[in-house]
Amino acid sequence: MFAIEILSALLNVGFVLGLALRVRWAWVLGFFGSALAVILLFDSKLYAESLLNLSYALLAVYGWFSWGRPESASGPIISRPLALLLTLGLTVGIACLMIRHTDNPRPLADAVMFSGGLLGTLWQVQRDRWNWPLWLALNGIGIWLYADRGLWVYAIYSGLMAGLACWGWFRWRSEVNAAKATSK
Repeated sequence: MFAIEILSALLNVGFVLGLALRVRWAWVLGFFGSALAVILLFDSKLYAESLLNLSYALLAVYGWFSWGRPESASGPIISRPLALLLTLGLTVGIACLMIRHTDNPRPLADAVMFSGGLLGTLWQVQRDRWNWPLWLALNGIGIWLYADRGLWVYAIYSGLMAGLACWGWFRWRSEVNAAKATSK
């Protein structure tokens, strides 16, 4: 499993780097990194995280096609406040299900990672720069969660991803500011 953990982490770091640079091919790396994570996380009894990574792989396919269209053609699917409310509801529901029906040792953290991860990826597909602060928070939780499960490569990877989330925020922010200056 250690080799899968390393390869998955490397592919996902490549994904975030490519995403911050707004490179469409990043979605391919995200697909394969997420597919490997499904196996790793299920083996570690992080069932929602495993399902989440399956969702990431599917969203990577959606992201690939969405980023193949002009940016103006991919508007928001739902508003941010509604998305946050739905994410909170999903978190509570998943946590309750895992508490009752699984041997997951960290059901609430796993549910937060699942729900927030779906929202963050959806915002990435939509090119919404608010995905970056969300990922910063989720990766902070991930450092603790993965270390707790003995997934040290993933814990270190989460710390790196938190740093990349900060970089992505500032990179996308400067692009937004440059686009505003050009349109004036």
